[in-house]
Amino acid sequence: MHIAIFVTVVTLVVGFAVPTSADDRPSDPFGNHTAELTNENNGAPLVEIWESLRDKVLLDKLHYRSCLESIDTTSCASVSTLVKIAEEARQNQGKALLGHLNRSINLMIKPVLSDWTGPLEAISMRNGDCKSYSIAKYAAARVAGIPPEHIRLVIVHNRRHNEDHMVAAVFQDQEWLILDNLTNLLLRDSEKRDYEPLAILDYRGVRRYLSAFWMD
Repeated sequence: MHIAIFVTVVTLVVGFAVPTSADDRPSDPFGNHTAELTNENNGAPLVEIWESLRDKVLLDKLHYRSCLESIDTTSCASVSTLVKIAEEARQNQGKALLGHLNRSINLMIKPVLSDWTGPLEAISMRNGDCKSYSIAKYAAARVAGIPPEHIRLVIVHNRRHNEDHMVAAVFQDQEWLILDNLTNLLLRDSEKRDYEPLAILDYRGVRRYLSAFWMD
């Protein structure tokens, strides 16, 4: 494995740990009006899905560790691809870094209907729907050094197409930028007027927007 990839994967393995302090945690995108979802308050399906997916992310972390000791880089192709995207993005700063991540993953994954997958599965299969794109972007942002407090997965309702959708949101320069597989342009959350936010998924768990009635 190349030295740059080795160093970045070491950083990733350490960086996936849950932060010990929320002092630097900004409000949620689309407005800080969310409440925790649990199995006891009508959130069971989504909570169970996210708990299962977070387990997959932990298994992916074990894959990262195994790749550190592997001389067969073929078995670690998805890790190498993820690291390459992050390393290329880190040649830029701020919004340009996020734009590179968004565009690279949009071009890499072919849009097809799919189930929920972990980030390495999405990258290795090279196809999936908005969930696959967003989860891959979440992982790529972490590899690129974005702290977990500044990344969210957001389920929204796309009013224009009358369908639910998922995007990744990253807090940059005191604003939330939306990484969306429907466009290579980065827009602020306030500019996505066709999107009605429904739920947030991140390292803390699942939260619903108080304005969303779809889970009641």
